[in-house]
Amino acid sequence: MSKVFELRKHARNRRLPAAIRLGSNAPDVTVHNLYLYYDLNDPSNYTGIKTAQERHDNAVVGVSTGRDVYDLGEYYNQIHTNQIMLKSNIKAHNTRFAMLEPNCDIPFHMDPPDIYNIISPLTDPIEFKTKELQAKLQVGEIWFVNPSYMHSTSHQSKNTRVAILANFNYSEEVYEYLTGLL
Repeated sequence: MSKVFELRKHARNRRLPAAIRLGSNAPDVTVHNLYLYYDLNDPSNYTGIKTAQERHDNAVVGVSTGRDVYDLGEYYNQIHTNQIMLKSNIKAHNTRFAMLEPNCDIPFHMDPPDIYNIISPLTDPIEFKTKELQAKLQVGEIWFVNPSYMHSTSHQSKNTRVAILANFNYSEEVYEYLTGLL
């Protein structure tokens, strides 16, 4: 993707806010996801190296973590599975559990402009920050995170924080749905 094309996509994305609350999972969906996580939580299922390579290959010049993303592997990992359930009107794919060690942060970064993100805390609230917004995402809530805003998360707890991450495809219908939530 050319840098001009990438910048145009970021500009289009900036018509939406940094984050939008999409809704919440029902308690039975949260329990399902917790059981699934505990069943899969084995180092042989971790996909952190694969994720780091993908992030490095698709880094947003000047704003993404690029090669530095490999350092995250010391305190951040993921388990990819298509068995995760999310109660949302947006069709998600690339669903995964994201584990962040206690007292750690995911530093400010931007994602590629054509990767749209969903985050849902599973075990602990998430302190989500952008320059425009600071929010505490509660367990079970489902949020859209705009890839075109610098964003970070922090986790101040004694246990590993588990969140559900997913991606979805941009379409005019999705854009209209998101703007309708504002």
